[in-house]
Amino acid sequence: MKRNKIKPKYLPRTLPNIEETKRNNDNLFDKIEKTIFNLLSCMGLILLFLVWGFFPIIILEIGGIHYQEISSTQKVIASIFSDIVFLGILFIIYHKNLILDFKNYFNRNWKEHLKESFRYWIIGLSIMIISNLVIEIVTGGKLATNEQTVREMIQLAPWYMTFELMIFAPFSEELIFRKSIRKIIQNRYIYAIISGLIFGGLHVVSSLETTMDLLYFIPYCSLGFIFALLYSKTNNIFSTITIHSLHNTLALILYLTTLS
Repeated sequence: MKRNKIKPKYLPRTLPNIEETKRNNDNLFDKIEKTIFNLLSCMGLILLFLVWGFFPIIILEIGGIHYQEISSTQKVIASIFSDIVFLGILFIIYHKNLILDFKNYFNRNWKEHLKESFRYWIIGLSIMIISNLVIEIVTGGKLATNEQTVREMIQLAPWYMTFELMIFAPFSEELIFRKSIRKIIQNRYIYAIISGLIFGGLHVVSSLETTMDLLYFIPYCSLGFIFALLYSKTNNIFSTITIHSLHNTLALILYLTTLS
């Protein structure tokens, strides 16, 4: 007698792939681990950036030299050396990306890349100028404390501040506040907001004197926000480094012309 094969309908048509599930779990854990590592690295770099100004003082004190007793020229040399060391640390961390981004940005289409950077910068600069004008009206023409400090430093040590504004700040700030944060936050607009707030906030809070200084969050954050949007679009850190350097250079030239 021929037996009929009974199909167990209660069983799923396809059994779960145990290895695939394990692979997905491993990928999830890898992503979480990578995100935590990037977050800690970003926080570490920001902290190092904030305290790095004390590096030459500590090194000199270790060598038995009191920082306050050396000449202004020696202080400038020590500060420039300190900044170069910091840039060296950043280069070691990001050297592969920096080399690749440099080649991609300054290739045959470098004019188009620069044009895109310039377009974003004009937007950020416009917001910055308008907000500064409104704030100056509200505060009676008071400059941001950070801006006052920079101007005083330019008068005291023009060569050092030229290096600081044109080279050190664009490279260090873009790598820390744009590149390192981008590794943590993938959403373009959330990333731009967080990057802008941290970038602008540190510029204001580090030289905060009165509550009115908090108004300068707007111009500083707006520029950081625009730079973050630019980087998230181009995925090339030199798009923001070059335009950040250009911004600082033009501001420096403009201020020096007012002195003469």
